[in-house]
Formats: sequence, structure tokens, C-alpha cells
Amino acid sequence: MIKSTLGELEQAIMNVVWKKERATVREVHTTLSARRDLAYTTVMTVMTRLVDKKILCRGPQGDGSFLYKPCHTREEFSAKTTRTLFHDLIKNFGSIAVAQFVDTLEEVDPAQIAVLKERLRKK
Repeated sequence: MIKSTLGELEQAIMNVVWKKERATVREVHTTLSARRDLAYTTVMTVMTRLVDKKILCRGPQGDGSFLYKPCHTREEFSAKTTRTLFHDLIKNFGSIAVAQFVDTLEEVDPAQIAVLKERLRKK
């Protein structure tokens, strides 16, 4: 079934890493713990899981720690995630999902609809 790609803490971590472009666990922990109470090991564990999911890439630093960077830009990640979500919606719900998408377009800016129509015309 359909699941969220990133949890709340994963999203917060990615926002920090996307902004910094590369960061250590310590840097991410310092940034996030200014707003919420987080253990260093929790941040490290979640960042390791993001590496396992191929969302973060990790390389060694000279001091035995790791430097993390996004495997994809925020835009690339959003595009991939959205594509997967739409695929899953259509696979699981078929024409109902497409109909709901079309209905939702009524709430979208007309300029965006014009862009979508142009993309469809080119397909």
C-alpha cells in the first residue's frame, strides 16, 4: 500500500543536509537539537537508515567520522518520490486515483494547468 517516504525526523535531517550540502552527524544533531530534544545516537541511527535507503550518501573523513551528503538534490528526490507515489496510487486505485487527480486540478493555478496541458500534448 502507499506509505510516506520520509518520517518527520528523516525529513528534518534531510532539510539540514540539503541546506548545508554536506554535514556530519554532529552538525545535524547540533542544528536539530536547538529546536528539539534529540539524542546524538538517534540522529546517527536515522542518518544511517537514510544511507541504507540511498537517500543520503556517506564517505569517511580523516578523523574516523563520516561526512554525509544528499544522494539527490531536493528537486530530484521530490520528482522521484512523486513519480513513485503516482505509480502506486494508479496501481492500487486505478481510474479512481486519476479521477481524483483531475478533480483536484480545479483547485490549481490556471498557469500550472497550462503547463500540464503542454506536457501532455508533447507526450
